[in-house]
Amino acid sequence: MNAALQTETAKFLRSRAPWVTAAAFLLPVALAAVFVGASGTPPLDEKSQALGITPDWSGFRSALMQIDAAGGFLLFGILVTWMFGREYSDRTVLDLLALPTSRTSIVLAKFTVTTAWLILLAALQIAAWVATGIMLGLPGTPHRGLAELLMLLAFTAALALPIALAASAGRGYLPGIAATVALLVCGVAAAILGAAAWFPWALPATAGGLSGAASVPLTAPAIAAATVATGIAATTLWWRRADH
Repeated sequence: MNAALQTETAKFLRSRAPWVTAAAFLLPVALAAVFVGASGTPPLDEKSQALGITPDWSGFRSALMQIDAAGGFLLFGILVTWMFGREYSDRTVLDLLALPTSRTSIVLAKFTVTTAWLILLAALQIAAWVATGIMLGLPGTPHRGLAELLMLLAFTAALALPIALAASAGRGYLPGIAATVALLVCGVAAAILGAAAWFPWALPATAGGLSGAASVPLTAPAIAAATVATGIAATTLWWRRADH
């Protein structure tokens, strides 16, 4: 496991993925700042207030959460797809499986590196959000509502991990990206219909306020945890038994 983890970490750090994803995950903060800055202008004031976007910390958080509910899941899903689909697109999967390391260790190492980077991306975005709000001189304090933002990022990152199964079984990037888009669209639709209690991928849209007031069912953590565990187990089983 240690050898696989070191290899996957080195491969990830030597790629462009860390810099590209970090820059991409700072974009929602910039967009939210633009929306908050424009919220006081007469043409956009009523629309902004209807979306809960006001020129204060609460409005800044609402704007960021609505963007993250859609864009954050898309970015996380693409990153997971890249981590698992690149071996097929680069045609290195046979060389990888020929190493004296178990397939389970390889898969778990990929999940570990991916999860660690998703957590760092979330921390980076929150730090950028706080710094940007301070520079904008927003009234109020940033700590109110921070728990909701953390919960949204946790759901978004966790529910993106099962996309690894689509990228692995589909043997490339396209199936993983297609699964990401499909889950995102279905998740928003399910959130609007109030189906977050039974469709896990509706949780980011529900927590982010895309379907109205931001809220999640009490069973949300258990639903997300069960979905992630199932996705990781299914991906590991596929790598162990599939004929590559």
